[in-house]
Amino acid sequence: LSKKDASIVENKEKTKKYLEKGNFPFPKGKSFWFWETKKSIKYGVYEIGFPLVVKPRGGSVARHVSTNINSIFDLKLAIKKANQYSPIFIVEKFMADSFVYRATVVDFDYVAVVKQIPANVEGDGVLTIEELIKAKNGELIRGELHEKNFTLYKIIINDTTSKILKENNQCLKTILKLNKIVYLQRDPFLKLGGDLIEVTLDVHSDNIKLFKDIARYFDIRLVGMDFMIPDITKSWRNQNCAIIELNSMPAIEMHHYPYKGVPKNVAREVVNLFIKYYG
Repeated sequence: LSKKDASIVENKEKTKKYLEKGNFPFPKGKSFWFWETKKSIKYGVYEIGFPLVVKPRGGSVARHVSTNINSIFDLKLAIKKANQYSPIFIVEKFMADSFVYRATVVDFDYVAVVKQIPANVEGDGVLTIEELIKAKNGELIRGELHEKNFTLYKIIINDTTSKILKENNQCLKTILKLNKIVYLQRDPFLKLGGDLIEVTLDVHSDNIKLFKDIARYFDIRLVGMDFMIPDITKSWRNQNCAIIELNSMPAIEMHHYPYKGVPKNVAREVVNLFIKYYG
């Protein structure tokens, strides 16, 4: 189906160079071998500047990825973490004040988009944060990390949770006011209890076109894109934004099981794609 090598999107460095060649938005960054730690730190601190992201060059499904790095100490830890998965890692600029969206494009035309948000709870004026977490974790749509038949997972309480609560003068025993939302992680990873919000109809037409144009440029009829932007309802041309990753085998269940919003039947579109070309 494709005249181009689909493996390009599985290599984050090649993807970045290809995005640059096509004049698409991408975060500034560079890849390094594990023995180039000092060189990578110098590059990150002095050529890009904090905050930073460190991730393996190959896909790790968000594992071994560190975001919003703001110190040399944390940068060194992030590099060690990435090297546990791959001998080659990428240091790139972190898109501050932005949200992560997963856009899946099928056959260059159909587009579905979900917003990924960090683990959170919403107050009711009665329950404590700890009780709200317990209630949310009790929802049948959330599984344990070792369970494979789930898209959403239980909220993880860790040191990051404690730090965030402390920064907001809160603790697990704090009673949240009605409709008050508190975030419990900095990253929107599903494995930490993050949520998915279906937003396709809210996406600005320029952004929909961007996703379709990228799919055509890479000549991939099924592709998932991780896109960071402050406001998805406004054109990407007027904001600091970036395509941070492409995936030729996207997790389409993200669109089928959002925490909020009407699910999109991406699987049906994929089946139609195969029938169209192989049926």
